[in-house]
Amino acid sequence: MPQLHTLMIDHAQNIKDQDSHSPMPIVRVMGEFYQTTVSSFRPRIFALAALPNDLHFDSEMLKLELILDAKVFGMAETKRSDILSLPDRPKELVIMYNTATGIAETRLSKQLHQFDPDESIFPSYFRASRHALLEVGPCAQDLVWRRALKEIETLIPSWYNSMDDDEETQSSILRAKQGIRDTLKNWPFTMPNLDPSSKGFNVTHKFRRLVDILMTCGSYGKGFRGIIFVQKRAIALVLVDLFRNLYHELRFIRPCALFGHSFSDFKRHQEIFHGFVTGEYNLLVATKSTEDLEIPRASMVIRYDLFDSQTSHAYAKARTCGRESHLIHMVERGNDMHHHILSHIMNAGADILRWTEALYEMANNFAPVPPRDIRESINPYHSDSDDEDSTEEYITDPTTSGRIYIQDATTVIYRFTAGLKSTGFRLEDDKSLFDLKEIHSGFGTTNTLVCSVTLPGTVIDNISGSPSLSKSQARRSACFEACRELSNAGLLDYRMVPLPPFLLRQHNGLPVPLTDKDERSSSTRCYPRKYPNFWANSITGPIVRLCPVIVSICPDADNFADFAPILILTRRPLPHLEGFKLFSSGISSSVRFQRAAVLQLNDSQQHLINQYTNRVFRAILNKPLTCSLEDSLYFIAPLTYPWSFPLQKGLDFPDVSDSISWDLVNLAALNWAIPIRAGSADELVLDLKDAVVQDRWVEFTRRYNVNEVRRDMTPLSKPDDSPREADYESLLDFCKARRKGFEGLKDYHQPIIQVERVSPVENHLDPTSKPLTPPSKAPAKYLIPELCAKFTLPASTLRTALLLPSIMRRIDDLLIVKELNARFFDHAIREDLLHVSLCAPSAGLEYNYERLELLGDAFLKYLCTIYVFVAEPTQNEGSLHIARQKLISNKSLLENSNLIGLPVYIQAKPFPAKSWQPPNFRLTPRTSKMIVDKSDEEAFTPMILGSEMSSDVVEGAFTRTSTACNPHVSGVDLAVINETSDVNERDPPFYGKKNKKKARQDEQSSQWLGDKAVADVVEAIIGAAYISGGRETALQVTKALAIPISNINRWSDFGRNVSTPPPDASAKLRPESTSAIERIIGHNFQRPHLLAQALTHSSMQGHESASYGRLEFIGDAILDFMVIQHIFNRDQTLSPGALTLLKGAMVSNSALAAVCVSSGLRKHLLFESYQLAGSIEVYANELKARQQKEYLAAEREGRSPGQYWLGIEPPKALSDVVESIIGAIYISDDFTPIGAERLFNNVLKPFYDKHITLQTLSHHPTKILFELFQAQGCHLFEISKENNAEKTLCHVLVHEVILASAEDVMPTLAARQASIFALDALQGDAEFMRRICDCRTQSSNKKPRRKSEFEEELLTLQ
Repeated sequence: MPQLHTLMIDHAQNIKDQDSHSPMPIVRVMGEFYQTTVSSFRPRIFALAALPNDLHFDSEMLKLELILDAKVFGMAETKRSDILSLPDRPKELVIMYNTATGIAETRLSKQLHQFDPDESIFPSYFRASRHALLEVGPCAQDLVWRRALKEIETLIPSWYNSMDDDEETQSSILRAKQGIRDTLKNWPFTMPNLDPSSKGFNVTHKFRRLVDILMTCGSYGKGFRGIIFVQKRAIALVLVDLFRNLYHELRFIRPCALFGHSFSDFKRHQEIFHGFVTGEYNLLVATKSTEDLEIPRASMVIRYDLFDSQTSHAYAKARTCGRESHLIHMVERGNDMHHHILSHIMNAGADILRWTEALYEMANNFAPVPPRDIRESINPYHSDSDDEDSTEEYITDPTTSGRIYIQDATTVIYRFTAGLKSTGFRLEDDKSLFDLKEIHSGFGTTNTLVCSVTLPGTVIDNISGSPSLSKSQARRSACFEACRELSNAGLLDYRMVPLPPFLLRQHNGLPVPLTDKDERSSSTRCYPRKYPNFWANSITGPIVRLCPVIVSICPDADNFADFAPILILTRRPLPHLEGFKLFSSGISSSVRFQRAAVLQLNDSQQHLINQYTNRVFRAILNKPLTCSLEDSLYFIAPLTYPWSFPLQKGLDFPDVSDSISWDLVNLAALNWAIPIRAGSADELVLDLKDAVVQDRWVEFTRRYNVNEVRRDMTPLSKPDDSPREADYESLLDFCKARRKGFEGLKDYHQPIIQVERVSPVENHLDPTSKPLTPPSKAPAKYLIPELCAKFTLPASTLRTALLLPSIMRRIDDLLIVKELNARFFDHAIREDLLHVSLCAPSAGLEYNYERLELLGDAFLKYLCTIYVFVAEPTQNEGSLHIARQKLISNKSLLENSNLIGLPVYIQAKPFPAKSWQPPNFRLTPRTSKMIVDKSDEEAFTPMILGSEMSSDVVEGAFTRTSTACNPHVSGVDLAVINETSDVNERDPPFYGKKNKKKARQDEQSSQWLGDKAVADVVEAIIGAAYISGGRETALQVTKALAIPISNINRWSDFGRNVSTPPPDASAKLRPESTSAIERIIGHNFQRPHLLAQALTHSSMQGHESASYGRLEFIGDAILDFMVIQHIFNRDQTLSPGALTLLKGAMVSNSALAAVCVSSGLRKHLLFESYQLAGSIEVYANELKARQQKEYLAAEREGRSPGQYWLGIEPPKALSDVVESIIGAIYISDDFTPIGAERLFNNVLKPFYDKHITLQTLSHHPTKILFELFQAQGCHLFEISKENNAEKTLCHVLVHEVILASAEDVMPTLAARQASIFALDALQGDAEFMRRICDCRTQSSNKKPRRKSEFEEELLTLQ
């Protein structure tokens, strides 16, 4: 370049017309050679752009100046300054289109369905054609099949047509393919008809609007360049076909489809880009997966499909030419989701705007660090394949089975980086996230680019991708490798990983056709139980790395034994797991998890860890279980003890490689027991610290925790506190009499050890777990050390290991919850609430879905009431009720949940701990090597020796012997024999009956669910969604549960679609009524005529059609929901049964009538019935008298006033008008709850809080108490009495536990007071019933308990 004096460009106008695109040779020369040369050595530039009379200075000419480092001759600086003052960004426009409704499937599609009715032969084409029908129209649906014809022909063998027409021998699939092919070949495809008034109109309004936009671009002339971004490849292809067929309307358009994202597509992409620059094509229809490629800039970019992604918006802007170009968003009219997406774009914060601007201005050379509040949907919008047939490489998230393809990786890294900021990780905003370097491959070869991720302080800093030919491919490659590294390190949040579309749309449900009889009988069905995908996604075979999770147990009681921490080592990193509670004999312990840094173990360590894991599970399950190293999904390792949780620094998990107790691993891996060191009392105490002993030298036997070494006792002592030796003079005499082959001791004065039996594996997830029933035979309390062996697992480790079945079961449950949340609800529900919503009371856990079900049931009724109200504007309340029942009935909820496969996620059965088995472990025959002391064959005692459990054990190989296991065999002539061991009669038999084995498998893999339980779970999930994100989230979750709320995407859609009677159809209110009612409720009506309708009784002549019937219908559901919300939040410790009782009292006609009278609303009711007027007056007078009487009694007795309105039958119009006013306010406020909530807070809430609590529920506390117990499913409760000299003491007993007591001179008064105290206790201790009562987890065939004579007398008196 320094050797040149002048560069002459004779047709610079061509560069300007093509917007100075970077692929143009002259633009590359200027950028790569001219601009990199020192300014003093650069040649001069002379370029002819246009004749002076034709010169038009605009932003494109300004860009040409910058590219050529020159200025246009004769142009005033003011003109240049005016253009420079404009922001260099496109004008953004919104084009509205109407919703596609009533589009019928085409004749061609119907005919093709006759050959493939279940769409199993060509599923992808059927899906693509349906999508084209909705997005583009009937014409496009047929064109999808016309394009597919060529591929379909290749799938039919050439020899097929020459076959004899024998129906018996021809393949049915081939016949169907041939039928589809022949139909398509002979079909008369129609061309697009754009006339909406024509009968043959065969495109959607959306496509028609797109054509209108393109028709306005003819004025651009040869300089027009346009890009249309769509979601699906099929839509891109069909749009190109349609544009080519619209020659008369779009004759200047030369379209081309742009799709594909793999490296193999690079050459085709470059050819398309070159054609776009040169004018061979002037319109690209591109899929979203190509938006970050170096697509040449265009004068118009159209987002045909909207994506909830700020990154996508920035990419679309980056493809425009700046000031004089346009970015168009196509938005469906009335689609609140589209408005929601636009609002995020238009109302983005300052940080988001700066980031998107930087991404726009330097899209391919600079990628700034995104702000923490970046909004990105995890929907991958895969558009180029159907994924299930894809052969592209991807990274699988083990938790959700989500996939990261190379085109997803950049967005995932953006989201990960934004997430770092929210954790407080310091990042430099002005630093590029990527570093691009060009690699010169030599003369005559194309240079390549390598991209590196630059995130200092993270594991992905300086992670590079493979050499690529373009910047976008290099960046994608680097991000893909970074995602792989994050996934391996356990740092990639599963919520950032998109689910493939085929998994999102897949329904694995079991359709259950129901009859009316089924609905009445509440039948029970068997469902498979979901197994977490995490373990299926954990690869087996050679170990590459292990991902540790530290498990620590902290008992909530001070005097509880210690639990040693352990490591669970998985092949894939477990996600973050919240801690939980375990229960043992009513005492809870907290389980805590912390992830640690990835471990790399050598071969020897891997085998030792595997053998140690085998030892742990053999010990706790007391079964000969083994699993080879290659088949094990996870491993167990001990940590040094005592242990304290290490602090996590930044993103670095703590390193525990030096904290594994390899001595313990080695000892337990090679031996199940070792001799006790008892040289002296001190040595014995030291050796038995934190120890477990066994009194037999066999692997599967009883084991004991060592409590104390009794120096004050010897084998010659008589243990007075041990019933086992009560009939013997000493412990030694007991051993002589009961121990087979006993020959005496070496030391008769050695200390003995005080022990306690090790508990077997139990279900520690059940808070009602009780202490084990003592055995009929007295257990050992004292053992002689010389006759015992020391188990190789420490007592603290064994205690933790015995909890492992319950811990692993809970981990499985948590993993399933994460799967469900990702697959159906886009992580919208809090995981702890979603877990609760899946747990039935019969599962026996510390929580269940009942409270959430109560909330969800009320919300579902509320939602569906509004939906049918809006969807059926002419129906009366009776018809609306029927329509609502079709949506919310248990039968409907069951069918919908079966359709999507929800029941498999439900947890309804207590954890069968005794039949639990770790995955891939299996039983092996108890063939063992036995040692025989030939010097004394009469005293023969077989001894199974500890051994190394390698993978050979799985194949049935014998274990090797170890004479170190028994001190008595040292130096003795030994003979090894092979024989099946029968030394321990307590061990379960290895080979059971086949049906028993199958029953154990079925117990783990299936469960029986009642139809109502499935429907209850649906409602509980909706309740959990409402707490998590309010009514919008609950609406989306309801739709995800397949409940048919059609044409409603956001809550505001109700307000846009509602139809109400006109103002002149309503009766006229009294002049003062509107203002008076607004003062009572504390809210103004936006539509006063709705208040008039709410107050109009059906007796009003001429206004029957505008009475309050429909408003009362919707207000009833709104009130139900507000009441449930109120007591749900007010009484957070109450059981669902108590909440139901409270809710029933609050929404009863009698309570609402009392509210109507006390608030003064009844004065404004419009009616023309003398009978109604009289009954209202009589009721109001009697109610007032009762109120005064109750208030005086409450003041005298020092209590809150109760339900004084009970026992009076109110006119139903009084309760109806309260509900109808609520409905009127709700509609008046455009279906927002503001006004209804004010009415509730100002009128209803004070009334409820004063008169309706659990204590004031009625004057019959014993009756209420018994109803609560029965609602909890409890059978074991009673009120007992003890007669003293002067008073009677009454106890409320639940499972023989005293809940409350009271005494009085009269037994009935004592029982009443005890019942009141019991209600108080239940309100203060929500966990009491769950902790004490286990009736629901027991047999469901229990008969209802019979009341005692005393209880019958109490209830009769009350």
